[in-house]
Amino acid sequence: MTNQRGFTLVELMIVVGIVAILSAIGLPAYQNYLQRAALTDMLQTMMPYKTAVELCAMEHGGPAQCQAGEAGIPAARGSRYVSALSVANGVITLTGQESLNGLSVEMVPIRDSSEGGISWQRSCTSSNSSLRDNCLAQFRFADKGAGDGEA
Repeated sequence: MTNQRGFTLVELMIVVGIVAILSAIGLPAYQNYLQRAALTDMLQTMMPYKTAVELCAMEHGGPAQCQAGEAGIPAARGSRYVSALSVANGVITLTGQESLNGLSVEMVPIRDSSEGGISWQRSCTSSNSSLRDNCLAQFRFADKGAGDGEA
């Protein structure tokens, strides 16, 4: 009898099974990580508008005159993950694209009469519950009555 070297079919199938199990665990975690990274990009796109709306509301006594491209608020622009951005009466609305497709985020300024500043109410709307939950976690500020954005 000759001495054979190599792997048997059973050993190869065990290795394939282990790789499949690790892939099944790792792929959803990686997709969740990519989704959160895209939401961070959306948040960074929104931040200059949030600051500008706060300044505009302070200067004009409220957000009613705060529009994109006016009163110190930058003109609307998108980013890799933001297909549309608008500012109307201080309300900032973002629409997602690519991995954030189907997501809509609305930030509503609320005048805080006791503090004299602005707080923000956020709303994340998507048919994908994981995307909506990640959005609500990412867009968190010292807000009043944050909406859950049920789709």
